[in-house]
Amino acid sequence: MARNTITIYSSVALSSCSGSGPTYTANYGSSVANAQVGDHVTVYKMEPGGGAHGGGGTDISTYTYLVTGITDADTLTIKYITDSNGDGDDSPCDLPSGTGSSGSPNKAPHTFYRDLGSAFLMFVD
Repeated sequence: MARNTITIYSSVALSSCSGSGPTYTANYGSSVANAQVGDHVTVYKMEPGGGAHGGGGTDISTYTYLVTGITDADTLTIKYITDSNGDGDDSPCDLPSGTGSSGSPNKAPHTFYRDLGSAFLMFVD
């Protein structure tokens, strides 16, 4: 069954992070004050230096994290949930955006989604 989701933030720059898998403290370059515990964070791991997601770059894997805590307006605790390539837990600070160079890649931006629940249709006889 389809799920209803909304985008809370798109392409938010990650400043730094700490922690060891599967839970990380992520510090963002701008406010993410509207994020809530339970929101999902999607990060596209790209080929370093190969171009950004949606801009001709090569997607390696799509990582999903869950917001589990809020420290302040730009710092959240996020937990690794899954990735599309089956590579396993990886720090959000280690995921390249595809920009920069292969020797000095930039960190991949984060997109925040909120799950609104199951979609359903009402059928009338």
